[in-house]
Amino acid sequence: TAMAPGRFAACLNQAPMWRRTQHAWLRPYDMAANSIDTFARVRDIPPDQLLRQVFEECPDYGRARMKLEQTPVARPVIYALIGCAPGQSCVIERTETEFTTREGETSAANDWLPQRPGWEARMSASRFLKNAPEDAAAHCESRRFGLAQWDGRLSAPGFAWLKPPVLNGYTRLAVTMSPACSSLRVAGFELQGQDLPEQVTEISEIGL
Repeated sequence: TAMAPGRFAACLNQAPMWRRTQHAWLRPYDMAANSIDTFARVRDIPPDQLLRQVFEECPDYGRARMKLEQTPVARPVIYALIGCAPGQSCVIERTETEFTTREGETSAANDWLPQRPGWEARMSASRFLKNAPEDAAAHCESRRFGLAQWDGRLSAPGFAWLKPPVLNGYTRLAVTMSPACSSLRVAGFELQGQDLPEQVTEISEIGL
């Protein structure tokens, strides 16, 4: 998650997992097989390193979008990208060599939109061995819908948009960014003996 003031901001989401099998108990096999295949066959840039390269080299939203869309990557990934002008926002859903970009509906979780055969939405470790694929897809959809309800205003204090199911047991960082205003707000979260994490740092604000 990063921002280049006056240029663009972006974040990375884990993409759904390619399933060779269907049974929930065989997820570890699919995860291992995918990792071995990537290690043995793929020599392209990891998607997180590509995002860093984009921030270092691309002068504007258009160049950043093109590079994130067209550069081969080591594994599937979902990028959310926003620029400084109206209409400059998109979600780029990447496999290793192909991409699908959507505009307008630009909230994202850990699944393709729309879903694609053979792919399974990512789920938490506690759900990993026991939940059906449709449970993971429904959870991702609810988080994506929750994010879509935010109106994008940065004037309100705190993180009013960060509530269940967007807020979950794995939330550790909350960030809002506006490259057009060169503004950034961030806070850290940790589990404190509850089911949901609590804010444990002060809100750091830049340019607000």
